[in-house]
Amino acid sequence: MASAGCVFAHHGDFDWPGIALANRVIQRYAAEPWRMRAADYEYLATRAQVNGTPSIALTGPSSEAAWDTELAPAMDALGIALHEEAALDLLLEDLG
Repeated sequence: MASAGCVFAHHGDFDWPGIALANRVIQRYAAEPWRMRAADYEYLATRAQVNGTPSIALTGPSSEAAWDTELAPAMDALGIALHEEAALDLLLEDLG
C-alpha cells in the first residue's frame, strides 16, 4: 500500500516499546504520528489522573521519539504508560 502512494497515520501505546514501534512504522512507511506528540501524552495522562484511572508505571529503557524530541522527556517526567485505547474517543472524533 505504501508503494502505491497510500498515506498512513500511526497511533500506538505511550510506553517505550510503543515509541520504538512507532519509530519503525514512521520511518518505514513515512507514516504521520497521529495524536502521538508530547502535548497529546500530557493531556491524556492528566485526563487519566483526573478521572481516577489506575495508572500503569512507565518501565524499561527510554526510547526517543524521532518525530517529537519533547515526548520522551515528558514521558520520563510523568512516568505513566498509556495504552492506545486511552485516546480512543479522540481518534474516533478525528475520523468523524
